[in-house]
Amino acid sequence: MNLLSNRAWEINYVIGLCGAFTAVCLLVYAFNQFVIEPLRQRRKLEHRLKGRAKDLEVRAQIFKAYRESRQSPILAIMERVAGWGKVENLQRQLLQGDIYLSPSTFLCMIGILGAIGFILGVTLTNTLFWGGLAALPPALAPILVLRWKKSRKSKLFEKQMPEAMELLARSMRAGHTLAGTLELVSRETRPPLGMEMRVTFEEQRLGLSMPQALRRMGERVASRDLRYFVTAVLIQSETGGNLAEILENIGLIVRERLKLKGKVRGLTAEGRFSAIILGLLPVVTFLAIFLLNREYMKGFLADPLGVKLMAVGVINILLGAMVMKKMVSIKV
Repeated sequence: MNLLSNRAWEINYVIGLCGAFTAVCLLVYAFNQFVIEPLRQRRKLEHRLKGRAKDLEVRAQIFKAYRESRQSPILAIMERVAGWGKVENLQRQLLQGDIYLSPSTFLCMIGILGAIGFILGVTLTNTLFWGGLAALPPALAPILVLRWKKSRKSKLFEKQMPEAMELLARSMRAGHTLAGTLELVSRETRPPLGMEMRVTFEEQRLGLSMPQALRRMGERVASRDLRYFVTAVLIQSETGGNLAEILENIGLIVRERLKLKGKVRGLTAEGRFSAIILGLLPVVTFLAIFLLNREYMKGFLADPLGVKLMAVGVINILLGAMVMKKMVSIKV
């Protein structure tokens, strides 16, 4: 009897735990559906209705600061050393990555981070060579962040292009002007495409011609698909033609390119995964040996030949990663 009562108590305990877990899950789901989700939708709607006025204001301030910064000492040095065209290209790169900094500020950031890395390297090793090597990672960090943000914005832009082209084409067929269609897309599309369309619409509304505003949008986004759109609109404005049909064809082309890029990524997934494994394996092995047998690794690191061999190994790993990246990178 005691055994049966204990077994029944265990079964009731398990059923009670399952019921409590189910109740908690249902409560969390109901709270998310009836409280969090409506608040999120309302915040998204308010965000779209405001039109991201703060970002527009920040962009205007950056453009103003850039126009007034031509006489700054840093840009004057860069103009003499590298040429003013390269500084303008840096400003274009910053805008393509949605980094609202002037070129002088960005260059100062690189210099300050590099100096901090150099001072730390010299302090820890007492050698200028390792101090110079220690200065490279922090100095390159802003450039890597810029490239990452630029690539991320370009990928998001390409994903939004087909739907935006179809919306533009339907709006043109309904009788709207090109400026009206840009405003419509800016209101109905999420950033970054909606934001860039809004900036283009505001620029032409404030005095720039439509070709100039479109060219400026093409400079702010590093996207081949957007250049197709800008080129098609500029040619159509000079030669005439059915712009709605052109936009539909661009949307189809972009959609097919995205499908092809997805297939290429699927076919090269094995190579990319192998590159990641081969790149991380030496680092993981080094850390594992260091944790398991520190005396052995201390002897290796204390020997000058060991340090040189480790430096050669790191360089070979980086070169191998670059080669494998080139092997699996297929431009579409």
